[in-house]
Amino acid sequence: MARPADARKDQDLLNILIANARTSVADIAKALGVSRATAQGRMARLEKQGTIAGYTAILGKGDHVTAISAIILIELEVRQQGNVIAALRKRAEVVNCYTLSGPFDLFVKINCATSVHLDEVIDWIAEMDGVRRTTSSVLLARKFER
Repeated sequence: MARPADARKDQDLLNILIANARTSVADIAKALGVSRATAQGRMARLEKQGTIAGYTAILGKGDHVTAISAIILIELEVRQQGNVIAALRKRAEVVNCYTLSGPFDLFVKINCATSVHLDEVIDWIAEMDGVRRTTSSVLLARKFER
């Protein structure tokens, strides 16, 4: 079991990376008050444990940014979760998939280049074997993201 001070430093490290995944190890070490080697070791341990699953870029509003995103809530047929998630995982447009409690079983975020493409992906999801019903909401503006 991690000591409270170690757990706090791990959380501080994670908060730094959540704010900016490109923060250098040297800057992380300085912020944590530890050596560069210690910071690198903490990061390696958190990666090995699966706490850090990867690093990502948060898209801005430049020319190459995906034009349209949507949230799809999916209600599944009984015992179809594995099959549906496996199919969703294969689509590059599907960027997040979460299981839910309540009337819907999955929360899926999709990114598409055009509204026509978005419509095609939403139709593909709605027509999948194992999907009982869906509801979709187009994202209008990101107010913040961590």
